[in-house]
Amino acid sequence: MRALEVGVSGLSRPPVDVLVPACRAAEDAGFDAVWWADHFLHWYPPAVWTPDLFPQAAADPTPHTFLDPAPLMGAVATSTERVRLGVCVTDAIRRHPAVLAQTYATIDLLSHGRARLGIGVGEAENIVPYGLPYDRTATRLIEAAEVVRLLWSTHEPVSYEGEFFRLDDAILGVAGHAGGRPELWMPAHRPRVLAATARLADGWMPIVTDPAEYARLLGDLRAGSAAAGRAQDAVTAGLYAWIVCDEDRDRAEALLGSLALRFVALTAPASLYERHGAEHPLASRWGLLDFVPTRVGRDAALAAARAVPDAVLREYYMWGTPDDVVGRLRPFREAGMEAVNLTNMSAAADPSLAAATGHRNADILAGLRGLP
Repeated sequence: MRALEVGVSGLSRPPVDVLVPACRAAEDAGFDAVWWADHFLHWYPPAVWTPDLFPQAAADPTPHTFLDPAPLMGAVATSTERVRLGVCVTDAIRRHPAVLAQTYATIDLLSHGRARLGIGVGEAENIVPYGLPYDRTATRLIEAAEVVRLLWSTHEPVSYEGEFFRLDDAILGVAGHAGGRPELWMPAHRPRVLAATARLADGWMPIVTDPAEYARLLGDLRAGSAAAGRAQDAVTAGLYAWIVCDEDRDRAEALLGSLALRFVALTAPASLYERHGAEHPLASRWGLLDFVPTRVGRDAALAAARAVPDAVLREYYMWGTPDDVVGRLRPFREAGMEAVNLTNMSAAADPSLAAATGHRNADILAGLRGLP
């Protein structure tokens, strides 16, 4: 098992002037990677973004202000030296796989070999409202990953015939740093995409809240890599972790019940709700993939958020003091986790905690460094 890599989420919203200093601070603090989201929409329906519910709304008229991660990563690439730079994750519905291959090869050159392309099936909120197709998403993703790897593999003309993507004597002349290529990461949860991850990817970054389920999926991933003729451990085993942290455990627990974190918990799959004897409030199979916040009115949105069981909140988030968060991640490390992306949501619940987020993340990092 590899040494544990610890990453944090990069800033994806204005103001841009703090972007590079924040990433430098993460590098100086000892983090191994910075990961950016790629969104058009946030998970808060516009109808609920009012000052009586979200104090931030008094100063910010919309929560749906996301910057393009690629130029952000390019800016950071020339101002840092060590941290890996990844998108977690984009999709090949909004961006053609040839464009992704070119963009992230460029970032790899700018960063001297530190770029990571994370690519998934996409989320309805970023696709459906914009008139783009959102069907056969697993097939689209697998084909896109194959196209990206093919274009990165040679400077010669290549052809590819899929259901959704086609290359006909196409060339991608730009290579990554030192003639290499960026890393490809995928957030697979289901058998077909997990098998493709085992065959094509360098890293795996799922959202899984149960260590036993994580161990089972990782076993399938390792077996799939061997079956594809790769080394069994060819794919770095990662984890995307929602963090809610405070130096006081009771305060951290109180944050879980905030309206903001209840909305984010609507991205959890129905299976998590079912484990706690409840149905998903939006009748969603996988909230992260199905939830379109602009289509949910105020009353329905508030009812859904308030229907999130406390038990779901306690499992969906890695919460508590920094030591508690480390303790919640320990079973995943024991199950084979080799990389973790700490996405700290504490300031979403209480904006006054924004200044302390970096310190709490650093405390968690110190604890994780002590894990075997």
